[in-house]
Amino acid sequence: MNINDIFDLTSTYLSVLRVEHIMLAKLILSTVKGEVNCSRLVRVLGGHIEKEGRVLSKYGIAINSMQALSRLYNEYYEECLEDKVNGRLLTELLKVIKDHDEELALIMDRLINEYFTSIINEIH
Repeated sequence: MNINDIFDLTSTYLSVLRVEHIMLAKLILSTVKGEVNCSRLVRVLGGHIEKEGRVLSKYGIAINSMQALSRLYNEYYEECLEDKVNGRLLTELLKVIKDHDEELALIMDRLINEYFTSIINEIH
């Protein structure tokens, strides 16, 4: 990956995806409290997974936790349709998002270090 790709990926795409993870956590809490219905969480989470998948595949990045996140999304979608959403499923979803975000953060840290190293090498 060239230096411009690393800059674009870390400063724009990955940063936004990580902010969306925080927003998803808040939306999950709002769903638990009954402030929003499950269909809103389904729409937001589905859109996030689709966007993240496009970004990661564009840059050839594979994240193990994407499968777990997609699996839970599908389970949550079914539960929402049947009006059977419960705290256990939402807690599991939140834990998977947290683990997924940690995995994304490690990739981001590695790319940022690579970016700084490239800049240093270019200067010298």
